Amino acid sequence: MAVVDSTKEMLGTFSPQAEPYTHEMPEEKTPFGMFARGAYTARSKFADDDDKSYSEINYTFDIRKDWQS
Repeated sequence: MAVVDSTKEMLGTFSPQAEPYTHEMPEEKTPFGMFARGAYTARSKFADDDDKSYSEINYTFDIRKDWQS
């Protein structure tokens, strides 16, 4: 399996508080063009500095020129 992209973003260190913290990730552009078409698998993971995973989502998506109705 070839890795197309790998992005990591540090959220920082936060102390406990009554209100939840929110963090909006920057928008990413989807690959386009004939060579980008195909089926992809992706993984999003939320982990700490010790690589302890708190949430992990695996999903698939397709990039196509035409979609059937």
